[in-house]
Amino acid sequence: MPDSVSRPATLGAAAGAMPARQRLGRFELQHVLGRGAQATVWLARDTRLHREVAVKWLADGGDAQAQEQWLREARHVGRLSHPRIVPVFEADVHEGQPYLVFEYVPGCTLAEHLAHQGRCAVHDAVELMVDLLEGLQAAREAKTSEKLRRSEQHGKLRRLVQRSLKSRWNSAGLLAL
Repeated sequence: MPDSVSRPATLGAAAGAMPARQRLGRFELQHVLGRGAQATVWLARDTRLHREVAVKWLADGGDAQAQEQWLREARHVGRLSHPRIVPVFEADVHEGQPYLVFEYVPGCTLAEHLAHQGRCAVHDAVELMVDLLEGLQAAREAKTSEKLRRSEQHGKLRRLVQRSLKSRWNSAGLLAL
């Protein structure tokens, strides 16, 4: 858990401009990068490692089950390592408010790019989609690998139980206890 936290009153779904130098432990929250239906993303400075990061706050802390789901998803994303997937540095809950700390990737959103430049050239759109699909494929493969690992564990357990039960069946087909 972060060593000290000053939680701004505006850090929820209706978060607005923040006074300078608001903190979440070692992270100085600088300004809002974006808002979605579920979360607000802030540009922050990691004062320990001297780098900019993105801090994502869940708009509504939700109940314990919602928080656990949020952190479970963060753990899955945290295991991914791919050039098209932004890494998670930290995931925690502070005063019932889940948050994630990501690598900060400067630049504009696709919507901002389109508003400023207009439509993408076909080549640029295809390149963007290839990058996006590479990241999605890596995430999908990681999810599939996790399911296979769980399935293999389940299969090993099932085979162990079957062998154990098989050795207890007698020649008359009755379970010998």
